[in-house]
Amino acid sequence: MSLENTIAKLFALGADLSTRNAVRIALSLISEDEELTDQIYVELKNKAYKEDFARVPVEKRAVFIPQCLRNVKECSAEFGEYGWKCAKCGKCPIGEIIKYGEKLGYKQFYIVPGGSLVKKILKEKVPKGEIKAAIGIACWPELAEAAEKLSMLKIPLQAVPLLKAGCINTIVDIERVKEIMQIGIKNPEKTSSVSPDVSGTPTPV
Repeated sequence: MSLENTIAKLFALGADLSTRNAVRIALSLISEDEELTDQIYVELKNKAYKEDFARVPVEKRAVFIPQCLRNVKECSAEFGEYGWKCAKCGKCPIGEIIKYGEKLGYKQFYIVPGGSLVKKILKEKVPKGEIKAAIGIACWPELAEAAEKLSMLKIPLQAVPLLKAGCINTIVDIERVKEIMQIGIKNPEKTSSVSPDVSGTPTPV
């Protein structure tokens, strides 16, 4: 059964899908693989928060990129207070992601080694209003954990899973990342700085 069909089946049964644990329990009730829990939870959060994300100005959106996407053997990036500072050398997909985001008006890119640094960044920048939405690239479990925490902070997240997980030389669908970056932006190929109007607050799910 495809992921979408599984989600549709759970909805048809009226299952509680509000938390990761609720999704896990619901899957067990229909004898589906509980390893799908994080995937389903993340996909549901993506859909639930898409409109809220679209209303946030691009300069208030933080893009969290895992360091495992770097070409470790040839990376010339230096590590700073908020993670690696990309040199845009073209030897890994990170530079392309950042260059494209900058054309759209994105200002905040964080190449992070793990969740602890993400927590630090959010703790410092969310209260100041510097981060009001986030794009996260990671493996399914990390994305699910991030979705839970950001929901509590009322920060809409759009998550992009790695195609190949691991500690080094991972892979992501760059076109998918670009599509997510474009959410809420009119004529993305023709603009270099776009600030959608923000209204309302994210709706918890």
